[in-house]
Amino acid sequence: MIPSTARTRRRPRPYNQAEQAYSQVRDLLVAGKFQPGDRLHEMDLSVALSMSRTPIREALRRLQSDGLVAPTGRGVVVASLSAEDMRHALEVQGALESLAAELAATRQRDGMLAPAEIHKLLAAATEVEELSATGDVPGVWRANLRFHQLIAELGGNPLLVESLDRIWIKFAIVTLHNLRGRRRLTPPHTHHRVVLDAIVNGDPAGAAAAARAHSREGTAHYLASLAEPQIEPPVQP
Repeated sequence: MIPSTARTRRRPRPYNQAEQAYSQVRDLLVAGKFQPGDRLHEMDLSVALSMSRTPIREALRRLQSDGLVAPTGRGVVVASLSAEDMRHALEVQGALESLAAELAATRQRDGMLAPAEIHKLLAAATEVEELSATGDVPGVWRANLRFHQLIAELGGNPLLVESLDRIWIKFAIVTLHNLRGRRRLTPPHTHHRVVLDAIVNGDPAGAAAAARAHSREGTAHYLASLAEPQIEPPVQP
C-alpha cells in the first residue's frame, strides 16, 4: 500500500504539483516502498498523493530521465541495476566521495565549518556504530547513507551533492530490496572514524585517502555479498 504522504529530506519545498509529485514519489523509492520491477500506476499514485494524474505523469517522465524508472509496454516499472551496473556506479561514487571528504576537510582547515556541523557528523558516525551492534541491517544502511550525505554537504559543492544523490537513490532502490533475506549487505565501517578524524583535523589529503580506502572496502564487500544466497525467512507457525 502506498503511503498518503512522503517526507522530503534536504530539498527545497516543491513549488508546484509536478515538482511535489516528483519529490514524493522519489522519496517513496528511496524508502524502499517499491522493488525493482514493480509497476507504477498513475491512478494509484494519483489517489495516494491526492493529485491529478497530470503532475503524476510529469513526475514519472522526470524519474525516467533520472534512470529510476523504465518504460514498458504499459506504463513504467521501477528500474534495477545489474552487478556490472553496480560496479560502475560504485567506481564513480568512490571518486566523488573522496572529493567530498577532501573538500570538507579543506573547509574545516580554513575555518569554514561550524562546530555544530562537525558535531552532527560525529553523531552520524556514532549512530552507524550503535546500529551495527544491534544487527539492524536496513537501519545501518540508512545511517551509513546519512553519514556520507553529511560529508558531501560539508564539502560545500552543490553539483557534487547532486551527482552523489543521483547515485545514492539508485543504490537505495536496489539495496533495500536485496537486504531482504540477507544479513550482511552493509559494508564494514572501519574507515568512518579515519575519515571523520581527517576532516576534523583539517587534513584534505588524509580525508581523501581514507574515503578512497573506505570506498574500495565497501565495493568489494557489497559485490561479494550480492553473490551470496539469500536466507529464507522463517516459516510462521
